[in-house]
Formats: sequence, C-alpha cells, structure tokens
Amino acid sequence: MPCGVLGQLRDSLENGVAAGIDGVRTVITSPYIAGGPQKRDAEANLALVSHGVHVLQDFNRAANVPGLAPLLVNLDQSNQDMTQAVEALFQPTWGGFEYGSTISLAWPQPATWTVIDYADQKKNDVYALVNSLDTTCTP
Repeated sequence: MPCGVLGQLRDSLENGVAAGIDGVRTVITSPYIAGGPQKRDAEANLALVSHGVHVLQDFNRAANVPGLAPLLVNLDQSNQDMTQAVEALFQPTWGGFEYGSTISLAWPQPATWTVIDYADQKKNDVYALVNSLDTTCTP
C-alpha cells in the first residue's frame, strides 16, 4: 500500500469527515437567533461529512485498501443516520400572518448525540485502520 494513499485517506478524514462532524456538534449547540441560518450551517457541515465519505470511497475503489470497504459501508450508514437525526431537529413553525413561516431552532436530544457519537466512532474505526497500515506502507 503506497503511503501517499494513506495520506490522502487521512486528509479526507480530517478535512471532511472529522471537520464536518465537529461542525455539526458546534452548530446545533450554538446560540442562533433564527433556525434558518442554523439549519443552513448544519446542512453545510453534513454535506462536508458526506463529501468526505464519498472521497474515501473513491480512494478505496482506486487503491483497494485492505479492510477498508466494510468500514466505509458503516461510516456511510452512520452518516446517513446522523443526517436524518440532525435534519429532524429543524421544524417549520408558523409565526402568524405578520411573521409567516420560519424554521425552529435545533434542540438536540440525547438520541441526537447518540447518533452523532456513533458516526464519530465509525470515523475513528477508519482512522484506526489507516493508522495500522502506516507501518507497512511503501513510499
């Protein structure tokens, strides 16, 4: 396994998946005045995670990293679950005729954190595999 591939995998994990998960945590716990901007920022971070997962899948198709495929299936599924859980935090609200329809602010529940923590765990599983292959990679 070329060390460059492992570096690319690690880069996608750090700059896509990990950054997006951390961003989701920050956004849904940050004080926003309105739900619309909070939802937009949450969705941007969810998209970052999704993009990171897809980049990892592309690298694996090209390099066929031993043991990575099942971990990516788990990571992709946990990302989809996280996306659904975070999207469910935002509900349309009716402010009356003067204010119209808006989006509620996120109120994360314990189940929300469970799903996010699970996605984080699946990301760490991929990190563990990539780190374990460092000793056997070729320049």
